[in-house]
Amino acid sequence: MKSKTTTKFILIFAVLLIAIYLLYPTYKLSQMSEQEKEKMRVENQKEFFALKAKALNLGLDLQGGMHVVLEVDIKELLDKLAKNKNDAFYKALEEADREVEKTDEDFIAVFNRKLNEQNVKITRYYSSAERRTEDDVLAFLRDQTTEAVDRSKEILTNRVDEFGVSEPIIQKQGERRIIVELAGVTNPTRVRQLIGKTALLEFKLLKDNIVANQVAEKLNNYIMSKISPIDTVKEEKAADKDTSTTELEEMFGIDTTDQGETTVAESDTTVSLFEENLFFLDPRDRQTLLVPVEKEAKFKKILELPEVKKIIAQEAGNAEYLWGSKPVVNGKYYQVYLVNKHVELAGNTITDASPQPGSMNDPSSIGKYEVSLTLNDEGARTFARVTGANIGKRLAIVLDNKVFLAPELKVKISNGRARITGLDTMEEAKDVAIVLKAGALPAPVRIIEERTVGPSLGLDSIISGSYSAMLGLALVVIFMIFYYKFSGLVADLALVLNVVFIMAVMAYFHASLTLPGIAGIILTIGMAVDANVLIFERIREELRRGKTVRASIDDGYSSAFRTILDANVTTFIAGFVLYTYGSGPIQGFALTLMIGILASMFTAIVVTRVIFDFVLEKNWMKKMSI
Repeated sequence: MKSKTTTKFILIFAVLLIAIYLLYPTYKLSQMSEQEKEKMRVENQKEFFALKAKALNLGLDLQGGMHVVLEVDIKELLDKLAKNKNDAFYKALEEADREVEKTDEDFIAVFNRKLNEQNVKITRYYSSAERRTEDDVLAFLRDQTTEAVDRSKEILTNRVDEFGVSEPIIQKQGERRIIVELAGVTNPTRVRQLIGKTALLEFKLLKDNIVANQVAEKLNNYIMSKISPIDTVKEEKAADKDTSTTELEEMFGIDTTDQGETTVAESDTTVSLFEENLFFLDPRDRQTLLVPVEKEAKFKKILELPEVKKIIAQEAGNAEYLWGSKPVVNGKYYQVYLVNKHVELAGNTITDASPQPGSMNDPSSIGKYEVSLTLNDEGARTFARVTGANIGKRLAIVLDNKVFLAPELKVKISNGRARITGLDTMEEAKDVAIVLKAGALPAPVRIIEERTVGPSLGLDSIISGSYSAMLGLALVVIFMIFYYKFSGLVADLALVLNVVFIMAVMAYFHASLTLPGIAGIILTIGMAVDANVLIFERIREELRRGKTVRASIDDGYSSAFRTILDANVTTFIAGFVLYTYGSGPIQGFALTLMIGILASMFTAIVVTRVIFDFVLEKNWMKKMSI
């Protein structure tokens, strides 16, 4: 008997040592100040991340971070998949988008209904040799939607992993939404931009100077024709009052002395939209336009007008205006490029993208950062053909429909490498590289819900949660000692070990401890006490019947075991269901609950029994204190 008790003691002691070993990284990390952590991260990055990987991870609500709900834009996906589009198609698409936003119905079903209301079949836009019936098309669109959401989730996971967030939570919600939880994020704006990028990289040729100038002249004539004579007089008077030269004139020598703001009535939408000085030809290359930042919205509306699109089509053919990625000339103007709509090379040929400082061989890149691109064999062949056939022309590098740069092709590039230059910070270069390496989202995603938890609020949650757990544990400890005396003290020791084992198991699996998880631990404390109460009450019953202490303990544990097992198994099943079908906080609660149940079974049945057996073997207890 003594040998069995000794073996069990050794087993418990070994489990305790393992738990302490698993919790030591968490303890060590918690004792370090933020300055010490940062110093260790800089000086010994490998050791720091190894320590952090072994430590108990704190959830979003405890260390701060971001909770974002993203929705895949099914409207854009359907638009991209369709062919032979007409006015009926766009009308149904817009109506479906407005209705789904209010009702949250199935987008495809609503879209199909809107088409039917116009006596138009959905097969007109999506049929093929394999898809002839309406049911076939609807099944195809739903499969594409599911695939788009799944692929978006995978791409977002890759981006977040590259970004370096510890233990992110990325999961689907419903048919078209994705939940992203990033604990410990310190720059929400950067993350917001990172996860929202579609990462559509394209290479397009710019129209030459002659064509660009012709379009700009026609566009200017059209705008001037919309300005009334009365407003022209007002502009002349304003010009007489202010003859100071503009910053643009000083830098580029553009004459703006008789150009002024147009004063218009609010009710006159035509005059509100059209005015002079909406754009200038960039004097540095005479191939791009400069649009004042404050007039960006107006010029974008003008470019969407049918008359303007007709001018572009007549003068430049299959071309379009694309905006530069950031303001230039001290942040006062946007560059607008006239480019071919035809894509010479797409970003799906990229195999690698790496951020780096600007090349010292390129004076314009000194002090800037860039992204070096490596293309696959197919991309390298296409890039060599395009660059070789268009030497002397400019090739725009377009990311998400914004031109990052448009260098002149001077030589044929046959090594399968390209650069995106002119980035202001290494962080920006890293983010561009991340989205390009992770791949392009199959459809745009939009943020429909966002919550940011600050580190100070997370610290308050830790303090409040810890205080609640300690207070609950203290009250239970006092009650057990008061009511069950020495036996209560044994149960209290088991409770403390129970909490230690829970935290150790969570640290081993690198699970995230959340505020609901702390609630699960508090509930587990109550359940562990409940098991001890059942055992102690059965022992009391046996003692009242006149049995010996040894017999009472044996019968008490054996009688209570079935009841304890049934209660814990049913609760464990409930926790498993919550973890499987729940999300976020619910999963955190369920996880600690399940681990706590297993730990409480071990401490309540094994640990306390071994202590009682040891005390009886040593003859330290003639009469049981219970």
